[in-house]
Parts: sequence; C-alpha cells; structure tokens
Amino acid sequence: VLGRFEEDLTALRKAIRNLTTRRRKVLTLAMIEQRTHSEIAAATGTPLGTVKARIRRALQALRGVLGR
Repeated sequence: VLGRFEEDLTALRKAIRNLTTRRRKVLTLAMIEQRTHSEIAAATGTPLGTVKARIRRALQALRGVLGR
C-alpha cells in the first residue's frame, strides 16, 4: 500500500511542477493558503473568472495524472 502512495505522491509532485506558473500560483493560494477565489483575484490582479478557470484546469491536470 505504501508503495502505491509513494508512486502517487511522486506523480503528483511532478504534475504540480509541470503546471504553468500561473496555474501553480492560484492553486497554491487556494489549497495551501486557503484563500477564496475573490481574494486570489484581488491579490494577483487577475479577473475572477480567470482565477476560477486556472484553478479548475490545474485540478483537472492533477486528476489526469493520478487517473481520477
């Protein structure tokens, strides 16, 4: 079981590194810093819809790597 977890973690780390800088930034602000979409938009000077799209696409990319 631990082997599979380690494989998933390695794949996830690689997938995060492969995200565009913009997607990685908004994902970090949302998931790690627990900021709202509106807070991210204000902090980055990015339109709210763009922030939401970047987060959605980043999560889709990560799911794709893990096959979920």
